[in-house]
Amino acid sequence: MKKMSLFPIVLLGFSCFVFASPISVMVTDTTPGIRVHTKGLFAADLGIWNSPARFDNVKQAIADGGFNFFRFPDGSLSNDYHWNGAGYYDSTHVWIPSDSSWAPGFLGETAYRGTSKNNWGFVRRSNFTDGDTNSFWWGNVYDEADPPWFVFDLGSAFNVDSLSIRWGSLSPKQFELAYWTNPYAPYPGAHQAIDNHFATLSVFPVKGPVSSHKFKSVQSRYFAVRFKVADLPKNGVQVKEVSLFQKSMDVTRQDSVKVFALSTRYGDHARTDWTGIPWQFETFMDYLKNFPEGEPVICVNAGTGTVREAVAWVRYAKKKGYKIKNWQIGNELDGEWEETGPLSARQYAARFLEFARAMKAEDSTLLIHGPLYSTHKYKEKGAGLLDGKNWMPEFLRIVGEAEAKEGKRYLDAVDIHMYPYWTPNSLNALGMLNASMEVSSNLDSLQAWMSLYLNGDRYVHLSEFSTTTVPTSLTMESVQATAIMNVFAQFLVHFGDKGHALPWDVYGSLNKGPDDTYGSISLTTLKREGSWDMWGVMTPTAEYFGIYLAFNHWVREGFFVLPVKTSDTTLAAYALGKGDSSNILLLNLSGEGKEIQVSRASGAKGMVQATFFGEAQYHWQGTDTKAFANPGMGPSGTRLADGANATVKIPAFGLALVQFSPPQKKTENPGFLQASLAQELVLAGDTLDLTMTVYQKEGMLTYGKATVKNFGFSKKITPADGAWGSSLEALHIKIPVPENAQIGDASIYLEVLGLGNKVGTLRVPFRVRGKYRTISVFENYEDSLKVNWYPVAFGDNSTSMKGKIFGTKGQGSFMQHDFFIEQPKTLGWPNFSAAQYPVKNELVKNSVGIVFDYATRHDNPEGYHELLVISNQVKDYDDFMYRLKNTQGRWVRDTVLWSSIRQEGWGIFIPRLEADQIHTFSFRGRHAGSGFIYLDNIYLLGETGSEVAMPPSLRRLR
Repeated sequence: MKKMSLFPIVLLGFSCFVFASPISVMVTDTTPGIRVHTKGLFAADLGIWNSPARFDNVKQAIADGGFNFFRFPDGSLSNDYHWNGAGYYDSTHVWIPSDSSWAPGFLGETAYRGTSKNNWGFVRRSNFTDGDTNSFWWGNVYDEADPPWFVFDLGSAFNVDSLSIRWGSLSPKQFELAYWTNPYAPYPGAHQAIDNHFATLSVFPVKGPVSSHKFKSVQSRYFAVRFKVADLPKNGVQVKEVSLFQKSMDVTRQDSVKVFALSTRYGDHARTDWTGIPWQFETFMDYLKNFPEGEPVICVNAGTGTVREAVAWVRYAKKKGYKIKNWQIGNELDGEWEETGPLSARQYAARFLEFARAMKAEDSTLLIHGPLYSTHKYKEKGAGLLDGKNWMPEFLRIVGEAEAKEGKRYLDAVDIHMYPYWTPNSLNALGMLNASMEVSSNLDSLQAWMSLYLNGDRYVHLSEFSTTTVPTSLTMESVQATAIMNVFAQFLVHFGDKGHALPWDVYGSLNKGPDDTYGSISLTTLKREGSWDMWGVMTPTAEYFGIYLAFNHWVREGFFVLPVKTSDTTLAAYALGKGDSSNILLLNLSGEGKEIQVSRASGAKGMVQATFFGEAQYHWQGTDTKAFANPGMGPSGTRLADGANATVKIPAFGLALVQFSPPQKKTENPGFLQASLAQELVLAGDTLDLTMTVYQKEGMLTYGKATVKNFGFSKKITPADGAWGSSLEALHIKIPVPENAQIGDASIYLEVLGLGNKVGTLRVPFRVRGKYRTISVFENYEDSLKVNWYPVAFGDNSTSMKGKIFGTKGQGSFMQHDFFIEQPKTLGWPNFSAAQYPVKNELVKNSVGIVFDYATRHDNPEGYHELLVISNQVKDYDDFMYRLKNTQGRWVRDTVLWSSIRQEGWGIFIPRLEADQIHTFSFRGRHAGSGFIYLDNIYLLGETGSEVAMPPSLRRLR
């Protein structure tokens, strides 16, 4: 693609690449394979951790993306969530939903925790090691061939010479203590190993409420307590406390110890650290009205919940006329991160069949999904009995045998999850792409097992997939699109005739990963500070653009999977087609640009269109929480010479979609998939930096124009290659702001034409501002008697915020706020301590921000400091927030603009902070620990009026 420029608009195109000899791609379009069906194929998660406002923000993006299958309540919280908040807990902590009324649902956590938990900030000790003799693990007998048991992973080897077990009301006749004979048990661990390396140390009788035994020391990292079903009471086994000793030292109480308890009984208590969930079942169903072709899929609680609760949900939905056909039985219950997990293949199969029988008895037309298996590596995880069998085929075998015996179908959709890149360190783009290639061989195994154990055809649903669950900035880069499309493409060529695929996640916040960078597997992210975006507070990610291209341009209803061969393994190619039309997806798995020659066996000639995506369209800048994409465009197409073959050039880690004889419809108006203005506020003499991605569905874009009436400006715009002619185009334009531009609001008016003279328009607002100047002193601490602040400490604990002014009047006084923060164990978010400053200065209503000096310190590495600007606009505590630097005691001067500050994002979205609505500045420390915030010279910024000069230097220089 060539680079074009047109003054005063500058069009930015593709970077230059050096290409080796061409790679050949041959598509055998004369021998079609399976036929692709798109109904219910394109799925999205609408999880309860996001607010209704967040989903309202992305409503149009979901529609434009082609999503038509929606999951609730989603992910691991499905095993914690009680859909009906009307009901009661019985004497064994089982939630019994009301049969006559509905109330918003809530989250619970297992009452019988055996497995220790550390999952996305949710940390809980096992009841075995919590020191509380009132709590206990309750192991349930789901399958008599696979009774409950548990494993201690001590983190390293110890010479264990004694143990003590305190039993609950249900105690066994005897138990076996075993140790792992190998030094290390690779993932998923000794409890789910394929081969058995446990050796029996001894079998001990149980003669009372406490079993204490000494024995000859044995060195191992892993110890297991196992039972025979004949030795257990009918209702299972209860264990209060377990200790293993090396001499007199209890080696089970260290933080590095992990516990895995299999076959934990259902039952829970309501969480107190996460309540008042606004995204509820009825809210979800109401939201789906925005998508006429949308279908819901519900994941019932098979962790802490019961069959009775699931059947009640089916009955309620049926009564409401919701016509929900697709139901999932629990989420990833093979995993230890799930409440009551992990379950072995036999244990989950027994649980699944119990649910499926009851739910189909309520409504025989339901489509039941299982097992929502967590990993793509089907030959890595053992079935649970350490007998050489794998988890997935064993589950399929047991269900298949039950179906054959009873003459009924219980498993309608084999439901799977895939996140292939799992390296704990050395994260890199090449490794991500190589890992994404592992999917196909594992799907081959799944196909073989389904054919072997299940009678008749089944749906296959990829109800979660992405590249990785490890936070890293790689997932924000353009390579994420290539990798996630590679996973999807391998699934589609296997199961495109009977499946659906759900890319994770609609929205997820940035998290810090092992490479010390921040990332998220998400279709959306928060927009760049100070920018304008057509999506409001949100903006699309590389993942969204990759999925959009796959769902809306590569895949078409009724197309067939076509065989394809490449001459180089660093290129992945997937083809779909019907008749003379073919769509060939090309994914560059290497760090070098590639020239590709595409041919078709039929030799059919026709129009050729190519669409590209890589760093030239989407470049993620930075690795921290303030990183952003610039440019942040979507895929961009170009018209190639008509013919039977095509030659294209793909950038490193990039992708291309080559379409032969694409549709040329004239019925749809062009639309804007993405539009972003880098800075919404500009000065006279600045430049408006605008990116956009436009489309005409199954058509062709022909013309574009940008107009700024305030500037007397109107110019033709073109894509990076200098010509329109594709159904999808990306543009990056720059418009100079005249030196004589008037201060005030203005707009860029965009107009795009497509086939049939169809027109699409968009207004992009911006504001020409005046030069910032300090206009008033908010607080300089020179008069200690007039300083107005008060402390706010959250929770009934020792959390505190103090304040002391140092210095004397006229000699450079400053405020020292010392804080201490206690983190309640039941609080799911970092606690805070705040110094609140009421805003009474009348000049605040005319301000555009503040400038202030500060110094901070926190003794917790995870601790941080922030400024909340509290406004009457916000009613749900999702206030506008600015993260302060951790200066380690060094003074800095910082500027916060009302136009750039944004909410944390969990509440109702407020488009812009209005200065006349501000009533409090809140300086806060977050996370357990102690520290301080020093403050001085807090001045208000404005665009007009006389300047009130700030002191020229920071405190450390005085």
